[in-house]
Amino acid sequence: MNIKTEPWIEGSDPLKPYYGKLNNKEYTDISKIFNLWVNHHNYINTSIIANNNKVNLLDYLDHYNEKYSQSLYQLLCQTLNNADSYLYWLPINNVKNKNIFAAYSPAMIAKTPIETRYLDYASRSFLQMQNGGYAIIESNQNFIALVVDGYYMQVALRSNYMNEQFQEYLDNWNEIEKNLMKLQHNAF
Repeated sequence: MNIKTEPWIEGSDPLKPYYGKLNNKEYTDISKIFNLWVNHHNYINTSIIANNNKVNLLDYLDHYNEKYSQSLYQLLCQTLNNADSYLYWLPINNVKNKNIFAAYSPAMIAKTPIETRYLDYASRSFLQMQNGGYAIIESNQNFIALVVDGYYMQVALRSNYMNEQFQEYLDNWNEIEKNLMKLQHNAF
């Protein structure tokens, strides 16, 4: 593997203070989780979610109401703010067998507390600018999320955290499936 030796963090990157904070065990653990859940796709496979006692949630920009308040992420932070854990932020890409975060030294993984402000930091960081998306892994694996193009967030949430507050994000998948079925039916 060729490590990129040039400094890749811009001085103004809002996540700059949070890179390079992982020890070797964390790096290995996060790499394994990333490869299982994301595996170089822009989505988390629903069969993996079902097999790991998680529910599939979706938050997306509502073009009709023209609002995106990152409400699912905020709800996740509120729900898990007392957990003794961290969030790991990793770039995603769709190139097989190529981890962008592994090509840099320090690795392009940020480690932050579970707070709402860090989603804004990530959306303005080199992480987003270079890759158009990123994964968020909660260190206890209570949730794994993908943010694509700043508009869509897919979350695999541990099912014991599921409550009525998350229902609308679960319903979003049902709405998409219903619309896809209509499209398929109209195509024939």
